[in-house]
Amino acid sequence: MESLKAGMPQCNQHRPREGDGLGWVPRGDREGPFRVSWPRIGCWAGALGVTTVVVLVLAVPDLAFAAAADVQGRFGPILFGLAVLVVAAKVGGLLVQRLGQPPVLGELLVGIALGNFLPPLFGQSGIAFVRGEPTLLVLAEMGVLILLFDVGLEADLRALLGVGWSSLLVALLGIVVPILLGWGTAAWLMPDSPTLAHVFVGATLSATSVGITARVLKDLDVTQTREGQIILGAAVIDDVLGLVVLAVVSGAVAAAATGGPGLSTLAVGGILARAILFLGVTVGLGHLLSRPIVRLAARTGQHGMLLVFGLALCFTLAFAAELIGLAGIIGAFAAGLMLDPFGEGVRTRKEEATLSELMHPLSSLFVPLFFVLMGIQVHLGSFASPNILVLGVVLILCALAGKLACALGVVSRGVNRLAVAIGMIPRGEVGLIFAGIGASLTLRGEPILSQGAFSAIVLMVLATTLVAPIGLRWAFRRGRESGR
Repeated sequence: MESLKAGMPQCNQHRPREGDGLGWVPRGDREGPFRVSWPRIGCWAGALGVTTVVVLVLAVPDLAFAAAADVQGRFGPILFGLAVLVVAAKVGGLLVQRLGQPPVLGELLVGIALGNFLPPLFGQSGIAFVRGEPTLLVLAEMGVLILLFDVGLEADLRALLGVGWSSLLVALLGIVVPILLGWGTAAWLMPDSPTLAHVFVGATLSATSVGITARVLKDLDVTQTREGQIILGAAVIDDVLGLVVLAVVSGAVAAAATGGPGLSTLAVGGILARAILFLGVTVGLGHLLSRPIVRLAARTGQHGMLLVFGLALCFTLAFAAELIGLAGIIGAFAAGLMLDPFGEGVRTRKEEATLSELMHPLSSLFVPLFFVLMGIQVHLGSFASPNILVLGVVLILCALAGKLACALGVVSRGVNRLAVAIGMIPRGEVGLIFAGIGASLTLRGEPILSQGAFSAIVLMVLATTLVAPIGLRWAFRRGRESGR
C-alpha cells in the first residue's frame, strides 16, 4: 500500500552552484580549501531548534497547556499540540529518510520517544494531553482516510487483472500463511484473550506496504525487472485482500460486541459478501459517475473544487462503509477507486495538478500525525513483561517467515524468488493502520488488542519496515552475483 504520498522536504533543495556538489556558497566563502554549505547548516540547525522546542514544550506542560484548565482556552492547547506533533513527526521522518529508511519509521520512532522518554523526566501532563485528546485522534483518523483515498486513486484495476499467476499466488500465500502463523502465535502466547483477538493479530501480520517496497525498487532501478513487476503486482493484490480481511475481522468483532455470532461461518460469509459487494458497486458507479463529477467540478470555475468533491466522496463512503459494518478505510479506498479506477490521474481542464497531487498538503499534515500518535500509544514498559517481549519477538519471526513463504508462489523460471519474498515483508503504514483499528475496537468493554499486544505488533512493524530495504538490496546484489 502506498506510503506517505507527500514526501518529506529535502534539506538540499537549494540553488546549486555549477560544478559544486556542496550547494550555494556565499561569495565571501568561495575561496580557500574549506567551503561552507550554509543552506545545509541552516537546515540542520533548524531541525535541532525545532526538536529543542518540542522537548521544552512537552517537558514543561504547565507552560504549554496552562490554558487547558480554562474551558474557553481549550482550543488553543489542541492547536499547539497539533503543531508540536506534526513538526516532531516531520523532523523524525526527515532524519530517518536521510539514512535511507522510509519516513514512516522516523515518525513512529519520534512518537515512541515522546511517549516513553519524556514523562519519566518531566511528568505526564503534556504527553497525557496529546495521547488522549479526542480532537487530535479524530484528525489522525482523517489522515488515515486521506491516505487510503490516495491509495485508491493510484490503484490500477487493469494492471490488477493482468499481474499473472506468480503475482496472484505470491499475494495469496502472503495473506494466508501470516494469518495462520499470527493466529497460532497469539493463541499460544495470549491464552486469556478472546479468539477474535488471536485472529486480529494474525490479520495484522498479513499486511504489506507496497509504498515502501516500491520506493526501494525504484532506488535500486529494478522496478521494470521481472522480480519488480511480480512484487508490485502481488503487493497491490495483497492490499485489496488485506482490506477485505480487515473488513471481515473488524466486522466480526463489531458483531460479537453487540451480541452477534462473531466468527460463525454465516456471519463471516455475510461480512465478506458485504465487503466485496461494496467495492464492486463503488467501482461500477465510478465508470458512470467519475467523469460527470470531474466535469461538474470544472464547470464551477473554482480552483480546488475537485479536491472538495473528492474529499466529500471519501468521507461519505467511509461513513457508508461503517453503516454496513465495515471499516471506514474500506470506504475511503473505494472512493479513490470510484473516481480513478485506472490510476490515470484525475484532473479538471483548468487545473494542472491531479487530485492526488492536490491532496499532498493535507497528507503532509494529517498522515504523519497518525503515525506519531501511534508511536505515543506504545508503552515500552510493556516489554518488561517476559510474555510481551516473547510475543513481540515471535511475531517478528512469524512476520518474516510468513512473507518468505511467498517465494513458493513464484512459478516463472529464472526469477529471484528470494528477492520477491523479501519485497513482501515490510508492514509499514498498513500494519500500523491495522493495529490502530484493533486498539480502537472493543469487546466486552476491553480493546480487542491489549496494550501489550499493541506494543508487540508495533515492534513487529518496526522490525519488518527496517529489514525489508536492507534485505532487498542484498537479495538483488546476490542475484546479480550468481547470474540470476
